[in-house]
Amino acid sequence: MGLESILKFGYALVTVTLMLMVWASLARANSREIEQMKFPPCTSNPLCTCSKAAPDLGVVHCKNVPFPALPRMVNSSKVFMLHMENTGLREIEPYFLHATGLYRLKLSNNYLTEIPDDAFTGLERSLWELILPHNDLIAIPSKSFRHLQKLRHLDLSYNHITNMERDSFRGLEDSLQTLILKENSITMLVSHSFSGLMILETLDLSGNNLFDIDPSVFRDGMPRLSKLLLTDNILSEIPYDALEPLKQLRTLDISHNIIWSLSPNSTYGTRSNVKLNLDNLHIEYNHIQELPPNSFSNLEVVNRTFFDGNPIKTLMQDAFKPAKIREIYMRYCGLTNVSPVAFDSLANTLQILDLSGNNLTTLPNKLFNKFDFLRVLSLRDNQIKIESPMETFNAVQYNLLKLDLSGDKNAATNLQELRNMTRLRNMRSLSISKMNTQSLTPEEFADFGTELEDLQITRSELQSVKSHTFKYIRGVKRLDLSENNIGTIENDAFAEIGHSLISFKISHGYSGNALPSDALKHLTSLQELDFSNNKITSMSDTSFHFLKNLRLLELHDNRIEQVTKGTFQGDIHSKLEEISFKFNSLKSISQHTFFDLEALEKLHLDDNKIEKIERRAFMNLDRLEILSLRGNKLNSLSEESFQVSWFFT
Repeated sequence: MGLESILKFGYALVTVTLMLMVWASLARANSREIEQMKFPPCTSNPLCTCSKAAPDLGVVHCKNVPFPALPRMVNSSKVFMLHMENTGLREIEPYFLHATGLYRLKLSNNYLTEIPDDAFTGLERSLWELILPHNDLIAIPSKSFRHLQKLRHLDLSYNHITNMERDSFRGLEDSLQTLILKENSITMLVSHSFSGLMILETLDLSGNNLFDIDPSVFRDGMPRLSKLLLTDNILSEIPYDALEPLKQLRTLDISHNIIWSLSPNSTYGTRSNVKLNLDNLHIEYNHIQELPPNSFSNLEVVNRTFFDGNPIKTLMQDAFKPAKIREIYMRYCGLTNVSPVAFDSLANTLQILDLSGNNLTTLPNKLFNKFDFLRVLSLRDNQIKIESPMETFNAVQYNLLKLDLSGDKNAATNLQELRNMTRLRNMRSLSISKMNTQSLTPEEFADFGTELEDLQITRSELQSVKSHTFKYIRGVKRLDLSENNIGTIENDAFAEIGHSLISFKISHGYSGNALPSDALKHLTSLQELDFSNNKITSMSDTSFHFLKNLRLLELHDNRIEQVTKGTFQGDIHSKLEEISFKFNSLKSISQHTFFDLEALEKLHLDDNKIEKIERRAFMNLDRLEILSLRGNKLNSLSEESFQVSWFFT
């Protein structure tokens, strides 16, 4: 073999290797991300988009284009992904896709009533994802995908499928990992419905009419199934016997059913020795009215338990026994009474307890006496008055990282009393409402530690923020003072947290007419600033000149009349991504008002009183994707006003 032949062979080998590497990279990429990329019109049909030119079309996307059958251009090309949405597709010709080499096929919002047995012939070793939602299928087209050896993701959601057979998924035993059957009309799961799917990891049966699950439906064990979604059905109890073989089950979502109790009744004849070990149990919005002692007798470990929206009025003694639970979310249940020993069985495991949005008026003084691991406690939006903070929080004073006592109906919080009695020096997040003072001063936080990062004081009728208010809590990163009546923010109010604060929100909370520019100049690390929904009429052209890290600015729903030239400068605001001046009183936009902002992607000027936009008002905004001017009084727009490459394309 001559040198020239060797070089040609080497070149060909390198080329093939690179092509395989690119294909493997695409295969590993998130299919949704690729699907959402913007590609140019196809040469053979400009109403569709293609990532490449023929004969290798790459990713083909046809949306709202009339195609009662698959487009001919696909039949004679190599296609990596094909997505046809709302095209009026009624049929798939047998063998039509055999030479395409498809990896992903998505046919959604069409009129497919059946899939021919030979529809996917030729794709046995290439098709990994088959997505067929929002069609008119009345049965699972089992024979059509029976020979797809690589199929790992199958989506048949939002169709009219009513039942399943024992061999519905035969042929997919060694490949299928995700099966989505949600929003169909399946009423029962019969024995061995998913027989042989030994590597299935996710099964979604949400939004069907399931009222019965045969105890032997998962008898094969399905050793990899970790996520089972049964939400929005009509199950009356948790089918423990059916779930018992699923040893790797970690997420069970059985929310939005008609379950009355965690304990089994006689419907399924549940064995008392069934024990589940879960990471997530979603049982929200069922009909559970009480949790009697030993309600968790069939649940050994449940790391996160969600009870939101159940009509639970009372928590009894040993309600969670004998399970080990780390996080409990029991929000908006109408809870009025908690036994002093309701959580005692969880003393060594409970880390997060969220009782937001209930009707609690008091907490038993010794409710948390034994809790060494409780990190987060939320009592937001109740009617609680804590009579003795020392007795209530004494046991958790060194462990608690987040405390939420905010809410219109909760009693006022005295910060000094709270800090003196609990010494919450490790607190990282604190949310309160209805303080006993109208001013924030340094003394309010004197005994809090530097660990405090998130501080929310809302609906507290605050009127002022004094100088050096945060000198004892110098690590605050996120500050929310919304829904107050703050008229004065002294110039050095934020002096000690300028280096740490990344988010400052004061929506519906500031009563001054001018933006407090001198106070803001300390916030050199700030990334998000929200002064929306106030009564601001003016702001200095240097208001944001010290905010070099600003990414998001929200000033919508104020009364601002003018944004002067120089307020935003490219060399200062090189990171600014979004600005909102919606619902103000702007009358005109001057030349170079929004100029040379290299990172700006969204600019909202809707619903002002803009009548005039001067020449080159918007210039060198290369990354701008959204410029919204709806609801103004503009009669005409000059192209010279918009030196933005995309605006007139």
